[in-house]
Amino acid sequence: MRVIIYGAGAVGSVIGGRLRQGGADVVLVTRAPHAAAIRESGLSLRMAAVIDVVEIDAVISIDQLTPGADDVVVITAKTQDTAAIHAEVLEWHADVPVVCGTNGVEHERMALRRFGRVYGMVIQLPAQFEKPGEVTVLCAPTNAILDVGRYPTGLDDTAVELAALLDGSPRLSSEADDDVMTKKYGKLLVNLGNAADAACGTAGRGARVAAVAMDEGKQAYAAAGIRWEQATERAERYKARAASMQFDVPAGDTFLGGSTWQSLMKGAGSVETDYFNGEILLLARLHGLHAPANEFLQQFTMRLLRGEVPPGSMSTEQLDTEWEEWRGELSLER
Repeated sequence: MRVIIYGAGAVGSVIGGRLRQGGADVVLVTRAPHAAAIRESGLSLRMAAVIDVVEIDAVISIDQLTPGADDVVVITAKTQDTAAIHAEVLEWHADVPVVCGTNGVEHERMALRRFGRVYGMVIQLPAQFEKPGEVTVLCAPTNAILDVGRYPTGLDDTAVELAALLDGSPRLSSEADDDVMTKKYGKLLVNLGNAADAACGTAGRGARVAAVAMDEGKQAYAAAGIRWEQATERAERYKARAASMQFDVPAGDTFLGGSTWQSLMKGAGSVETDYFNGEILLLARLHGLHAPANEFLQQFTMRLLRGEVPPGSMSTEQLDTEWEEWRGELSLER
């Protein structure tokens, strides 16, 4: 199996780098400066205790590669950027298995419209892109949990082989899961706090509005008949594996926020909020419910994107005050 990581930023670089350390055949498809730095000096995976430098192939276009019968494409770009990637991959090799290494649950649905073999991958991997050729990994001794399963359900040889490759690589944990989307829906509930995290830094996850958003998510799931809780035995096993992922930030670094915060700090023109809070709004509206906390966080993210509020500049108290005021105005309007 050759694993092609398409959209190799922080998350994709860690996955690809660790796979390569484990002996897998891996290629990163990434932006030109990152690819050039990797070709010149290798990929640096920076941790608190050590920097691992990995020799790995990196290209700037999948068209630079010749399709092979054993290829698997793992897409780790943000969901809003995947439509263009799907078009390129379809032209390159229409029958290739596509693994959705993204948060949220929309990417799999999008991919299944164009590819016959689609897989979900749970992403538990805190990392920061520092500069071309270098990524900081924020958890140890396990860097990531990356369970894989067929979409919408089930397993096949590809899922089993990929999970084994991942699990056999340094600092990665992976299982082949025939019900992987249940885990992804559970992870989505956590990502509903990304907007608060972007506004306040990591403290934002303690804001009241973030807790209400998660409650709304569970209500929307229940109305839609969506499972997000694993069976007890699976949940306990997953919890035990996650215990080996402890934040271990390199000295001198400050971990201020998650993926949405990082995107905003890099000046990105879009973030994943429509596929996090927007997913709950979609489900709620389809089933006659309201999800005002998710609506507020979605709209607040637009203010962050417009530069009206600098990322990480608010306290949780300020954010909750704005939420209460917004909710009061909404009640009057409705």
